[in-house]
Amino acid sequence: MTKWFVGLAVALFGLVVASLLTGPMSIGASDLWRWLTGQASGPVNQVLSDLRLPRTLMAILTGSALAAGGAVMQSLFRNPLAEPGLVGVSAGAALGAVALMAIGATHFMVIGFGGFAGAIVATFIAWQFARGWPSSAGLLLAGIALNALAFSLISLLIVFASDNELRSMAFWTLGSMTRTPTTVVWVLCLWVPLGLWWIYRRWPALNALLLGQQQATHVGVNVARLRLSLISAMALIIGPLVAFTGAISFVGLLVPQLMRRLIGSDHRLLLPASALLGAMAVLTADIVARVLIAPAELPVGVVVSLVAAPLFLWVLRQQLR
Repeated sequence: MTKWFVGLAVALFGLVVASLLTGPMSIGASDLWRWLTGQASGPVNQVLSDLRLPRTLMAILTGSALAAGGAVMQSLFRNPLAEPGLVGVSAGAALGAVALMAIGATHFMVIGFGGFAGAIVATFIAWQFARGWPSSAGLLLAGIALNALAFSLISLLIVFASDNELRSMAFWTLGSMTRTPTTVVWVLCLWVPLGLWWIYRRWPALNALLLGQQQATHVGVNVARLRLSLISAMALIIGPLVAFTGAISFVGLLVPQLMRRLIGSDHRLLLPASALLGAMAVLTADIVARVLIAPAELPVGVVVSLVAAPLFLWVLRQQLR
């Protein structure tokens, strides 16, 4: 297993270097070294410090949180098709951000706060509707209904939006790493790892859930409390990320499935491995989005879906076989 983690870490480091070197402005390895040693100045220092480094960090944080959250959701629901957006985190964030755009908000911080508030509110509503259910099925059904309602309201807002608002809404919902202010990125660099570490410490309880809810209860796991704490933690971690990046599909759904095939279902290994591969997936998509139609850019969510959707169909076909 050590070889897997070393390989993933080395590959992620290579992608970080490629991300810092990729963009409209040509920056070479020597420029990057001078920047790392504090000797760079002028446009090179500004581009790397203010643009490419925050963007790279945001891609890593978003990918790792979505993938680790997907691994947790699939264990809580005992369903390989579960992912963080299932309980309304992504749809709620999208509705909160688009609603503020519809009333004329343009500042990224205001829109980001609206997205974060929407994610928290949607998750809270889903949990309230599911409290009376003895299993995870109630939360699953509530999440499906809330997702449908949120996207219906988003469609309604888009119908009445002006051309400028429509362009902003469409680009936001497709995912991008360029909208997050640098100050927010640095805050998230502390917030997200702390949240993921808190989730990781629950790996023994998640392993117990693999045996079933009754068996987990028999070995001392309070399943209802575990479910509430983990879903709340995911909303608090993923909510602010999705609020600024927009919707990025398939990472939380596909990455944990691939890692389960490679290293098994032990969450002590699965959670960090999924986080590393998720970070690699989103960072790779962000690099491709920058170079595919340069100097213009594609939305990251589009790149992820174009690659991940056929890969997901292949995984489903393999499982059927």
